[in-house]
Amino acid sequence: MNRDVFEEYPIDWKRYSYNEVFSTITDYVANGSFATLKENVTYKNEKDYAVVIRVKDYTSNFKKDFIYVDEHAYNFLKKSKLEPNDIIISNVGAIGTVFKVPDLKQPMTLGPNSILVKTNHHNEFIYQLLKSPLGQKKLLSITSTTAQPKFNKTDFKSIICYLPTLSEQQKIAAILTSVDEAIEKSEQIIEQTETVKKGLMQQLLTKGIGHQNYKQTLIGDVPEEWEVVKFKDICRIVNGQVDPKKSPYSEMLHIGNANIEKFTGRLLACKSAKEEGQISGKYLFDENHILYGKINPHFGKVAFPKFKGLCSADIYPIETDKRLLPSFLKYLLMSSRFISYTTSVSGRTGIPKVNRTDLDAFLIVVPTLEEQNKIVDIIESVETRINYDEEKLSELYKIKQGLMQQLLTGKVRVQINEDEEVPS
Repeated sequence: MNRDVFEEYPIDWKRYSYNEVFSTITDYVANGSFATLKENVTYKNEKDYAVVIRVKDYTSNFKKDFIYVDEHAYNFLKKSKLEPNDIIISNVGAIGTVFKVPDLKQPMTLGPNSILVKTNHHNEFIYQLLKSPLGQKKLLSITSTTAQPKFNKTDFKSIICYLPTLSEQQKIAAILTSVDEAIEKSEQIIEQTETVKKGLMQQLLTKGIGHQNYKQTLIGDVPEEWEVVKFKDICRIVNGQVDPKKSPYSEMLHIGNANIEKFTGRLLACKSAKEEGQISGKYLFDENHILYGKINPHFGKVAFPKFKGLCSADIYPIETDKRLLPSFLKYLLMSSRFISYTTSVSGRTGIPKVNRTDLDAFLIVVPTLEEQNKIVDIIESVETRINYDEEKLSELYKIKQGLMQQLLTGKVRVQINEDEEVPS
């Protein structure tokens, strides 16, 4: 077996430095001094000749807020021109971010804080290697520990790897790419179902189920049978705090804003007040309380834990009267109408926050309890589907990680037909 600092490899895999693996290793500043770059390159927000590709564009899935340069700047930046499927690696800040350049149907050039690499080996195999836990470890091994993590091209070129033949690279890449495709399809299904859920919530929480007659109200037309009341007339925010250092409160689970997932209503892993070392006063909630995160209301943090516990002073525990199901209130507080309202009234201080007075004034629609139950059942059925698809997606990610570990180190070998033509 061949050895390096991180792994063992089959004896027939060849040793390379990244300087040998990549025919091109370049970046934005390779085009000239800061003075000449400033003189020749001006970024523009309006569409122009070429798109400047940044890590930010990758994280937003290349959907918005591009910046551009004119044709002169594009030609000046000739050392970092991009083609579809070129590999980009962030080398400042978000170390380890690796992505392929999409085909945006217009000229593209590399932005700062990243490096562009091109290889004479199998492009997809090298891409998978760079994104793998092994490839990430090697990038981190050359990263500085300063306030702004970064690595330089010289250290990058010195990284050592072991590679199989081009035919084996092709086979391994094909296997890993097939899992990537399954992951992408699962992500698309989840995104589409989330869109369906939002549309259903908008329809059900304003128009209900099967109504023919509507009445005009301050929040628009709603079914005639529905009440429209102020929050304070049907809900109550819990008052008074308890000491999380004392029993039995110290043993109860504590929920803070960080334990509530944005927009979904999901609770993330939480610990007892004692385990977290909580010392300041907390609110006590029970099985019937809805928890609403009043800080940064645009994040839509709402949860229905259905158990007894403690919550942060930045969370309102809310109880409803007998006309309103807690589960129905949960979806009302996750609705676009509520988030728009709370966002609009929360911007008067440095940290956006919803106060009790503004919350009390919010208008709540109140269908019959029977219809509330039906609406909750419909929305929960969609959430169940989303949860199922997300579990499948999580399994696919685990499969991908396992395959990377096995295939990219040669622990598991693939069958090779040496007569096959190897695409790049």
